[in-house]
Amino acid sequence: MGRTGLALLLLGSLALLGSCSHATPQIVQVFSQTNRVFDPAEGSWSTRLSVFLQVSTTDGNKVFDRLHLIQDDRQLVYTLGASEWASVERPGEFWIGVNNLRPPEGTAATGTWRALVVTRSGQRVETTFAVPPVPSDAPPPLRRTVTVTAAAPGHVRFSGWADDSLIWFRGAKDEVIGRSKVVGPEAAVPPGTVSLELYSYDKARGEGIEAGPFPVQTAVKPADR
Repeated sequence: MGRTGLALLLLGSLALLGSCSHATPQIVQVFSQTNRVFDPAEGSWSTRLSVFLQVSTTDGNKVFDRLHLIQDDRQLVYTLGASEWASVERPGEFWIGVNNLRPPEGTAATGTWRALVVTRSGQRVETTFAVPPVPSDAPPPLRRTVTVTAAAPGHVRFSGWADDSLIWFRGAKDEVIGRSKVVGPEAAVPPGTVSLELYSYDKARGEGIEAGPFPVQTAVKPADR
């Protein structure tokens, strides 16, 4: 998931090595965000880290082979291969990263991180980025149990959730079949929806909040019975 419009920091510029047949890769910018995630299957909240890098090379996007995310202070290292990271491609941009890094129990995701990208030819490019802590005067995080129940025909109602939501609706093959941004505790559900996921952003805490997936059962119109 991921997933809202946030300010992104420009970290690199394009460079070429004249003595090498491969173009030097570039990290253009990094997006990072901590997310509070509610798992309805476990009935519990946890903290995850989302990190995405906009990367670039004139050799094409398939040359990127490995992504290492390193926090030296806590000796944390996460390594992702091209088949493991999520990627987003849009005109003029290519992003690679992960939405659900879960630090070890009792370990915070905040602090300084290094991101190291390695290409198939062995070229490397590295940058650092910081994940800030929650402001000391921020309100406490959501800790309530989040539920999704049938409401009016073709609608669902949320309980224990934020006032505004970005919703992903998924079909029988877990594919995204629709998205909707709503304000309030209720939303219309597209036909064919099997499950949904909720997202919001807590501006006061500087964190995303996520919940799901929830199985969807909507009320049935009397004429359909």
